[in-house]
Amino acid sequence: MRLTYMNKLIIAARRRLTTAGALIAVACVIVVGCDFNKTLEVQSPSRIPAASLEDPSNAVLLVTGAVADFECAFGSYVVAGGLITEELDDYLQTANRWPFDQRTLQSNNPRYSSSDCTANGVYTPLQTARVSADNIRQLLEKWTDAQVPNRAALLARANAYEAWSMLLLAEGFCSTVFSTIQNGEFVYAGEITRNAALADAETHFTAAISGVQGLTDTASVNLRYMAYLGRARTRLDLGNLAGAGSDAAQVPATFVYNATASTISARRNNRVYNESNSLGVSSTVGPVYRALNDPRVTFKDLGATNAVGVHAYAQLKYGAASTSIPLATGDEAQLILAEADIATDPTTTIAIINAERAKGNQGVYAGPVDAASLKAQIIDQRRRALFLTGTELGDVIRYNLGGSLTPAAGSSFPYGGTYGDQVCMPLPDVERLNNPVLSGGH
Repeated sequence: MRLTYMNKLIIAARRRLTTAGALIAVACVIVVGCDFNKTLEVQSPSRIPAASLEDPSNAVLLVTGAVADFECAFGSYVVAGGLITEELDDYLQTANRWPFDQRTLQSNNPRYSSSDCTANGVYTPLQTARVSADNIRQLLEKWTDAQVPNRAALLARANAYEAWSMLLLAEGFCSTVFSTIQNGEFVYAGEITRNAALADAETHFTAAISGVQGLTDTASVNLRYMAYLGRARTRLDLGNLAGAGSDAAQVPATFVYNATASTISARRNNRVYNESNSLGVSSTVGPVYRALNDPRVTFKDLGATNAVGVHAYAQLKYGAASTSIPLATGDEAQLILAEADIATDPTTTIAIINAERAKGNQGVYAGPVDAASLKAQIIDQRRRALFLTGTELGDVIRYNLGGSLTPAAGSSFPYGGTYGDQVCMPLPDVERLNNPVLSGGH
């Protein structure tokens, strides 16, 4: 029997430790002798095998491994979200890639649901990252300060990355599931709404902020800002403008917290660069973004056209497979603050809009200053300032912009058929069929 979706999550949750720049395959310790072909024959376990690596002495490595899982998943999410929202257009003639760009994702599509993060998978990589962070967080909660030096900071880090995984699952998917590992058992959970998932993310962001609140080392301070930004965005998604603005105000305007990348392995590569760079493209920069004439949205005409007439434009935001992708930035914090202040302090809103416009060589905003016009300016600046950083899909859903995407639903799709209007990614069949809470035990 092939490994089920849950098998893969269980193994992946213990799969990689990162140390001295090297990825160590933990799964080889747990499953049959590092022969991956044999693991594909294992029956679905009801209990997770004991793992000697889950020891307090390995706490740093386990947290670092969870971060590595998230960073790979995040890069894949940026590409998938970019294709759905027309930051990118598909250039390859590979049919199971097209539903992202065509906006016709169905729950049985294997690319987004069960592919790994090196192949534009989204659901399984993000769930793997979430379960990995959740598992080490629970262990750290059981271990003591005497067993684990710097335990508070490590626990906050685990909470922060668990929260980010939850946030992206909430923003990008129509609904989701947050199953967990508890005392060696995989505990299946039911389907939850986007708002319920966001509420869970907010809880873990709050725990991360509290965990490093009194710590003054650079890593802890940066993690606190990163968690404040994540919670601000979560609150913005939930419609809590006052809370979002309060959190965003805690983040320095020049702050940048990166999802790191390297060339040590395919999993560590910058996924956007691999998808689109000056040497060739699998995804080409979309026409709306090519027309912005903004130095924050850089691209290059490669002078090539594929068999159906799609032209190749490479993104230049990321210049190498080792270039980091911004996860949390002061630019986003400022724009969240600007949105929160529209009704109460529009002068601050306009000042922030003008500061962002200056970065795009746009000049001072001289248009109407009513709430709707200022919000439209914020949405436009988010599109420019946060290009290819994983925000646009959440923005399209939050601001209900699906109907304004170009090409519009019903327009001809280059590879056949027409564009659809499926913006949020549906809960995959791989979850429904393998989760006994959803499948009725079958």
